[in-house]
Amino acid sequence: MATADQLKRIENGELYPLLQASTDEELAPLVDYILNAATEMLSIEAIYKQHNPKHSWYADLIGNEIRSFGGNSIANLFRGGGPEYAEVVADVCSQIGVKVGEGEPVAELERKAITKIFSDAWERMDPKDREAFCEELRKAGHDGRSFSAAAPITVIMAQAGVRLTGFLMYRMAIIVANAVARQILGRGLTFAANATLSRTLGLFAGPIGWAVTGVWTAVDLAGPAYRVTIPCVLHVGYLRQKRLYEALAAEAVGGVR
Repeated sequence: MATADQLKRIENGELYPLLQASTDEELAPLVDYILNAATEMLSIEAIYKQHNPKHSWYADLIGNEIRSFGGNSIANLFRGGGPEYAEVVADVCSQIGVKVGEGEPVAELERKAITKIFSDAWERMDPKDREAFCEELRKAGHDGRSFSAAAPITVIMAQAGVRLTGFLMYRMAIIVANAVARQILGRGLTFAANATLSRTLGLFAGPIGWAVTGVWTAVDLAGPAYRVTIPCVLHVGYLRQKRLYEALAAEAVGGVR
C-alpha cells in the first residue's frame, strides 16, 4: 500500500515512488521484459543476484533500466544514465500513434497510450462483447447510467462520472497490460480469483492481441529498444492506475462510513 507521500508523487507521474510501492509480483513482468533484451544490465547487478525474485529490493534499478532503454547507449554514457521517464513515455506514445502535447503530464500520457491500444481493440470487438463490457460498467456505476456499446470508448469515458472513470481506466489498464504480457512473455498477469475480471480479460484477449501485434510490426522497424520500453510503459501505466483506483476506492469506503 502506498503512503500518502508516495501516492501524491505517483499521481504526479513519478516513476520511482510507484515502483517502490509495488509488490514483487507486480514488478515481475517489468523484470521479464528487461531480461528479454540482449543489452540489459539488471542481471549482472549484485543485489539482483542476491535477492531475485524479490524485485521490490531493487525497484530503483528496474526504473533505471527502463530509462536506459529509452536512449541510445552513446547518449547515456554522456548523461550518466537514460533520459527522464517523461521522455521515455512521450517517445512510446509517438511510436504507437498518440499525439503528445508540450509539457503534457506523464500520467496523462500513460493513460493515452493505454486508451489507444484499448480503443484499437474496441473497434474490432464483436457488438455482443462490447455490450457485456458496458454492462460491467453499469453495474460498477450503480446509478443506472446508460452506455451505448456502439459508441467509441472515448465517448463512453466522457460519459462516465469521476469514480466510474477511475474504474474504467483501471479496467482498461488491466486488460492491456495482461494482453501485452501474454503476447511477449507467453503468460498473463496473476490475479486473485475474480470471475468477472476473468470474463472481461477473455472478451478482449483476441482484439487486444491483434492491436498489440500491429504495434510490434510497426516498432520492429524502429529499433529493438521499443520491445522493452513499450510494454514497460504500458505496465507502469497499469500499476499507476491500480494505485490510484485503490486510493479512490478506499476514499469512497471511508466516505460511506
